Amino acid sequence: MKLRGKTAILIGLLVVLLIGTSMQAFAYEAQLKPFRDVKEQDWAAESIYRLVAMGIVTGYENGNYQPDTALTREAFVKLLAQSVKPKAEKERTAALKDVAKDRWSYGVIKQAYDAGWLDLLIQDGKFNPAQAIKREEVAALTGFALLQGKSAEEKQQWLNTDWKAADKQANYADKAQIDSKLAPYVLRTYADSIMQGDDKGRFLPGKSLTRREAAATVDRLISFRSKGKQLGISAFYAPSGPYKKTERFADAGEIIFDWAKLSYEGAGKASLAFAPPSDWKQLLAAADAGGSEKTLMVFGNTTLNKLGEFVVDAEARKSFVNALADVLHDPQYGFDRVAIDLEGLVPAALKEPFTELIREVKSAVSETTLLTVVVPPSYYYGGYDYKTLGELADTVVLMAYEFTHEESGLPSAPLTLVGDAVRNALAYIPADKLLLGISKQANQWTTAADGTVEFFRSPSIAAVESRIAAEGTVSTMQLPYFLNRITFTDTRGTHLLWYENSESIQAKMRLAQDMGLQGVAIWQINQLTDADWTIISSFNEQQ
Repeated sequence: MKLRGKTAILIGLLVVLLIGTSMQAFAYEAQLKPFRDVKEQDWAAESIYRLVAMGIVTGYENGNYQPDTALTREAFVKLLAQSVKPKAEKERTAALKDVAKDRWSYGVIKQAYDAGWLDLLIQDGKFNPAQAIKREEVAALTGFALLQGKSAEEKQQWLNTDWKAADKQANYADKAQIDSKLAPYVLRTYADSIMQGDDKGRFLPGKSLTRREAAATVDRLISFRSKGKQLGISAFYAPSGPYKKTERFADAGEIIFDWAKLSYEGAGKASLAFAPPSDWKQLLAAADAGGSEKTLMVFGNTTLNKLGEFVVDAEARKSFVNALADVLHDPQYGFDRVAIDLEGLVPAALKEPFTELIREVKSAVSETTLLTVVVPPSYYYGGYDYKTLGELADTVVLMAYEFTHEESGLPSAPLTLVGDAVRNALAYIPADKLLLGISKQANQWTTAADGTVEFFRSPSIAAVESRIAAEGTVSTMQLPYFLNRITFTDTRGTHLLWYENSESIQAKMRLAQDMGLQGVAIWQINQLTDADWTIISSFNEQQ
């Protein structure tokens, strides 16, 4: 979980990764600048950028979002369908008269139509897709989508009786203006606090919906649907760190002990450098007492271990796997799982030999031990076959961080880049096998009086926490990064830090929850403050 060795250059909304001296480049799109027309204090800014991270909304080429633009019916149906997948019992043969097959929105409108979502808005066989959508229509479509997840009995109970109780509570001054056939569905969104009135007590049913309001509505809908879904919590344990508290183990489903490293000597020779700390018995006992799985992490990277040479060396792989199996089968440790964390495989030619290594590990330990594979984002590292690794492993940890780029000032894990990396992984790996890796760290840039800039990749967490509390420090949550931005000045110059604090960790936890992932993997537990751990463990509590 110590991803290193890449550089990035920020150009507008494109990041270009340049590795080493070969100047090979790979570009990916991600919203790394604020939209020019969305102020940070905008009441819907967080919702907009959360949906950007999930790939649900985008801006325009000129850098604007156009938050005040009215949304069309077809545009909202697309947003809604990306958030709640329409479920059709059977395909309808009758077509909508005004939605041709070559229309940009045909596919998503057809899905919603087959699921019955649009029945309330169709007149004379027409949907009027380009018409500005009204608030009552948005509420009705959203309410219908919410009821889709209920049993037939629950749905009928709401439509026959329960909506009337919600209607009595909703004291809108303009309630009588809500279309009577839409009212039961409109009141569903009110009851679930997804859509409510303005500060003057009005619902404004006939008002068109803006892109800003649509983002807020869909964000609340996603939050409502995912709230209460428990996230699995895996926590890496390394000896270093200022916050060593083994009582935290009870709040995590898995403790991953960083005690082993690949040792490759070349020419068919490899072994496992297994070095548990002096208090290993107490640590394993604490994990047992907390009911947590005990996982052995095996680390290696291209810089230290010549991974490219190792993974193509069949004899060395065999020696390594045998040494690993001996440790995993040793009853005095009782490891439940092994996490293979071999980092930095760039050439695609290494996919198959690395995958073969994972097959060999699985074959050697599968009867007694579960298997986790740790992978980097796929933008540049071509040596990881996401699909096959997802099939072989019981879980996959995605290290969606270390996007840090010294020259452009890009910090480790902006939420929009994290979301982009997760979406790429989900194209190959099932969500119920995927863990979002979150790294507790900071990056610091110091500008001296003469203009020279010094970069510190990983300043001490304890020092950062002390700095935040110091007089003269400005600390804010920055969008669209969803990271803590810290600035201060001293005799060395002016300082900028990007920090993964409790609030930014919460944003990533919610992203994992909203995207349906199995859980998160935190690097590492001894770096986390009490506030961090309170946030993290809350996602694993019964709701």
